[in-house]
Amino acid sequence: MLCSFSFAGLAATMPPVRMKIVDAQDGTPVAGALVLFHASAQEGTFTGHGGKVATLFVAEAATDDAGEVRFPKQEFPAQLFFLNTNYHNPTMVVLKPGYALLVLANTLRIIPTLDEVKVWQYDNQTVKLARATKDADRAQAATLAGMYADATLSERTPCAWKSIPRFLVAADRAAREWNRMRKETTDPELRHRVVMSPLEKITANEKHFVEKGCGSPRAFFEPYLR
Repeated sequence: MLCSFSFAGLAATMPPVRMKIVDAQDGTPVAGALVLFHASAQEGTFTGHGGKVATLFVAEAATDDAGEVRFPKQEFPAQLFFLNTNYHNPTMVVLKPGYALLVLANTLRIIPTLDEVKVWQYDNQTVKLARATKDADRAQAATLAGMYADATLSERTPCAWKSIPRFLVAADRAAREWNRMRKETTDPELRHRVVMSPLEKITANEKHFVEKGCGSPRAFFEPYLR
């Protein structure tokens, strides 16, 4: 689902993306990794401060047996706010059990132009996914997966969760798995590190999302949780 709010004649297009993800240790393809791709914009002054945040585009995909992930081109509203739209760099998050979370973002400019949002600097590249060898890696993966999933939701785009069901389910499982594991860790700080599932937050606010016109989250996610 793309943000439905737009202005006539002010649509932009993200080009198709194709990448390969491999194991950082042995270079083998990583199959079945869930990939979240997201870009947002912020309302504010021309200095880029303050204002509301809304999603430009959000999508998910999974790597195939060859470790490849693809996103088709997407149209998105080029101007979300009446006075000024400040763009954020597109971000890609790669989540796979047994691996540390990988976060990629354009680095062309801190506050990008619209033209820089419309490109992905890692397109046609091979990126490496490091294995999670420590409890801290697993805790960090579960925590950040939830944070980046939460970042796709906003007042302007409350139904964005419908675009990333598999990623949200994977983040939920990572949170649950970590919350079980943390009780056995020898690190006292990590033992008390509870990770909140973004999926639990969504389903716990059933009435809110129904009122926003998103439908029932519990009914929507039921097929993905079987």
